[in-house]
Amino acid sequence: MNHRQRALYVIVFLAFGFTLVSLRLVQIMLVDHEKYQDLAINNHLRRIELPPHRGAIVDANFNTLAQTRIINDIYLDCQDLKDPEETLKQIASILELPADQLIKSYNPEARYLPLRKDVEEKMVLALRELKVRNLIFKETSVRSYPNGAHASHLIGFLGDDNRGASGIEKQMNSYLRGIPGELWIEKDRKGKEIAAYRRKDLPPVDGMQVALTIDLSIQHIIEDQLDKLVQKYQPAGAFVIVMRPRTGEILAMANRPTFDPNERRGAKPDQMRNRCLTDTFEPGSTFKAVSIAAAINEGVVTLGTPIFCENGEFYYGGFTLHDHERYGMLTVREVIAKSSNIGTGKIALMLGQDKLFPYLQAFGFGRVTGILARQGESAGILRPLSQWSKVSITRVPMGQGVAATPLQMINAMSAVANGGALMTPRIVKQVNDSAGRVVEIYSPRMVRQVIAPSTARMMTQSLEDVVSDQGTAQAASVPGFTVAGKTGTAQKFVNGEYSKEKYVASFIGYLPAENPQFVMLVMVDEPKGKQYYGGQVAAPAFAEMSKKIVQCLNLEPKKETAGVTQAKL
Repeated sequence: MNHRQRALYVIVFLAFGFTLVSLRLVQIMLVDHEKYQDLAINNHLRRIELPPHRGAIVDANFNTLAQTRIINDIYLDCQDLKDPEETLKQIASILELPADQLIKSYNPEARYLPLRKDVEEKMVLALRELKVRNLIFKETSVRSYPNGAHASHLIGFLGDDNRGASGIEKQMNSYLRGIPGELWIEKDRKGKEIAAYRRKDLPPVDGMQVALTIDLSIQHIIEDQLDKLVQKYQPAGAFVIVMRPRTGEILAMANRPTFDPNERRGAKPDQMRNRCLTDTFEPGSTFKAVSIAAAINEGVVTLGTPIFCENGEFYYGGFTLHDHERYGMLTVREVIAKSSNIGTGKIALMLGQDKLFPYLQAFGFGRVTGILARQGESAGILRPLSQWSKVSITRVPMGQGVAATPLQMINAMSAVANGGALMTPRIVKQVNDSAGRVVEIYSPRMVRQVIAPSTARMMTQSLEDVVSDQGTAQAASVPGFTVAGKTGTAQKFVNGEYSKEKYVASFIGYLPAENPQFVMLVMVDEPKGKQYYGGQVAAPAFAEMSKKIVQCLNLEPKKETAGVTQAKL
């Protein structure tokens, strides 16, 4: 092969090579231009989602129940920093760092010099006022609950995905979470951010504030009293609910066992369950108020109607019903005050199960209240009439063979207290935006009129007698106020029979009886020791809490009754 041929081959090879390169350039620059442009941009630009600040949860008086605390970590992009020595001195002064050490650690080639972690908000604001574009702020939000375990079952907590996992945090998540923003940053060839080129394209919209009906002062009162109850009786559980009867507002709600949402990692599922909504109990004698109210409302009996209580033993349907005392003739009013099982059973027989059952439904039993949707609220147990036995008509009216949640029981008693209207329980008062403007208000909502106002007044008179020295709850009296209420001591159904060792002691009452401002349920599950009656265990706790709650609500006692127990029958 001569020199000409070699040269020709080289020229052809080079021409072919240049042709391939040209074709590749054409493909890159014309055909796949957008693809490679995007790759180039993505190598230098990065989209960062800016999380919004989750809205606060506050009580009815706007005291903080849950809040988001922002933690700032501060870094410095040292490249192209203008007037480094003076700028570093200013930064060190704000961050309370030794200026000489900061200047010594300064490296003009460094992109990511850490300055300080967990910086206070006032320091962050001062740094931003310097308008040093080389400063890099890394925000992390931490949800905190300043009242610890108080009202924790109602407030709830966040899951690992920063979404509401229970309670109000879950129920109102769409309002609390806010709307994320976005930030585009430019990176150098090593992937480090060039702080001077940072751009904020879309700011986040912070979450809204959710105001509850809870009164934090009342919540503290019942939490403290619950701790004392638990210490004294060592129960399996204990519950207190305070409700405003005319509006259905929940003023306080507490459970034992409980948990601290700030430290929920160590809490057991059993501690985090809101048992006021999820757990059901045979209510016992507190249920008698519902049954007898139905009979009075139907005109079957009046408060003065005499009922023979069989001297303590009543045989019906193949079983014997007992009273705790050998009562003879009692009026309906006395049946309520003395909590006669036989008297209640006989009144129910006079009414009949076909008329009784619709009243039990109307009072809300067998149905959820919907206070916290999709969070495990129980409907309780109210068996249809087709499943009632012959003896059920004498047992259900006294709170056996039926199961209810603590919330259902207090809601039913609230209907008696407010003139016969069953209200929807409410825990949310309103929602405000980040500027404090009201976005939504949750107004009281009546479900139905269960009994006539005249019936409610007669029931209140009888329930006042319960708290007299002739009734079962003298210990529930509050000096200066007329209290109406009902005790309950329910035997627990264990292994197919009613236990003689395990009880649920309860008291539900309201005051002032003539114009009720709050209704309160106190329930103690399996109190240990010799005392287990509702009048012994729950009623005194009701009185202690009520004495403090009337002060929170600025209720004035009656001068003529101050310091005097309620009148006798």
